[in-house]
Amino acid sequence: MSTVTKLNYLDLVDGQFRETTAADLSALFDAVNSTSQKHILVHLHGGLVSRSAASGAADGLIKPYIDGGTYPVFFFWNSGALSVLANNLDEVAKEPVFWRLVRRLAQLLAGKLAEAKGTRGLTIKTEPMMEVPEDPQALKDWAAAREPPPETKTATPDLTRTQREQIERELQDDYVLKAESAAIAAGLREPQEIEQDLALRSRGGPPVRASRKTLMSPTVLKEIAAKTPEPGTRSITTLLAIAKYGVEIAAAVIKRYKDDRDHGLLITIAEEVARTLYADSIGSTIWTLMKNDTRDAFGQDPERFGGTAFVDHLVKWWQPGKRITLVGHSTGAIYIGYLLEQIDKKLPPEAKADVIFLAPACTFAFMSERLPLYERRVAGFRMFALHDALERGYWEVPVLYPASLLYMVSGLFEDPVVDMPILGMERYHSGKSPYVDPQISAVLKWIGSRIVWSEASGVLGGNTGAKKHGAFDDDTATLASLTYLLQNGF
Repeated sequence: MSTVTKLNYLDLVDGQFRETTAADLSALFDAVNSTSQKHILVHLHGGLVSRSAASGAADGLIKPYIDGGTYPVFFFWNSGALSVLANNLDEVAKEPVFWRLVRRLAQLLAGKLAEAKGTRGLTIKTEPMMEVPEDPQALKDWAAAREPPPETKTATPDLTRTQREQIERELQDDYVLKAESAAIAAGLREPQEIEQDLALRSRGGPPVRASRKTLMSPTVLKEIAAKTPEPGTRSITTLLAIAKYGVEIAAAVIKRYKDDRDHGLLITIAEEVARTLYADSIGSTIWTLMKNDTRDAFGQDPERFGGTAFVDHLVKWWQPGKRITLVGHSTGAIYIGYLLEQIDKKLPPEAKADVIFLAPACTFAFMSERLPLYERRVAGFRMFALHDALERGYWEVPVLYPASLLYMVSGLFEDPVVDMPILGMERYHSGKSPYVDPQISAVLKWIGSRIVWSEASGVLGGNTGAKKHGAFDDDTATLASLTYLLQNGF
């Protein structure tokens, strides 16, 4: 059972009070005032966090925050869309068709990328399929060993017509894809049924299943069903469609290498397969709904909207000499952007906040738009994040995705942009092409040296041992750093 009580948290759904009320928030600030506390800390957790997970994290954070001399307040901002996304990811990871397509494209594209070194032929020279590992981690290592050197990958030539035909033919002949296409076709629903469900789909509701066998996008499968009115002939149509999509996926991967926007071979293939064939189940719609929850907390009515009510209480509490610290993990950094906007509107100009980002999931564009706000309202700033080797060193979703949640945000969720620059990812802090646009440069100039890349040790307030995206808020070294910063400043 949680040790954190309603005197330390708000519970919100779609930004509105749910398991706590406006009256509970008033009681929280009565408790703050009764202690004469001069330092309030607001912790905003990330996405894909259930109510129970948020409560459990708060249990582990409350002591370090109190030891830092603060009165901690946790925002539990539950979202039904997040649980849908988590379930979708898990289901897609179990689909044989997804993994087989990724594996076959890895075989073909490893051969194509070898052409960046200057060895070219009429067709792609591939290694035997039996030598392409089936184990996901072994396949990741196999693909990494076949990456072209960084200085040559942008010279990878486009797929020729012959090579596109080769890829399509090999996918059509793949016995696993044939069997899976038959199973998908057997469970395919009629186009009008799919269309009706799409029209009735509720916000954050379950994805529309066009086939009982797969979570492939109904927009993809509806087209197959419409082209093949006779159910008995849909198996071959499904296989041919998957093979054609496979060619387009391969071309998209090559383009990303040429543009220097790839995330490594296996990650890039997984992203492009998901973007092309599973966009309705894994992608921007659900991610956008989740981000909207951070904005929606600041609606007009303080009796309904928790963020608005909190800022109104903060206005009454704050006076010179009092301190506000905002800690945002992952998508919590987006929440902080909207919270700071309200602070800027309602508190006196001299009221400033300290801000701590833990693996922030906001885009550079989001941060750049708010730089004047940060310059006005932020006193101290620190950011903790993973080195890129750690970011790409584990599976956020086993079998499905061989990198961190931030890589998924960058490569999948910020559609239509692929390789979206995310603040918490080291790859976008290089200062080198292709990441040299004015928005990135302005943000990096403001942040300066106030970043701690994990793993780091030896500097008070600058230590972290986190090895995964979700580990910062329970990592001993990071928590010790937070306590130090709260006690001693930035």
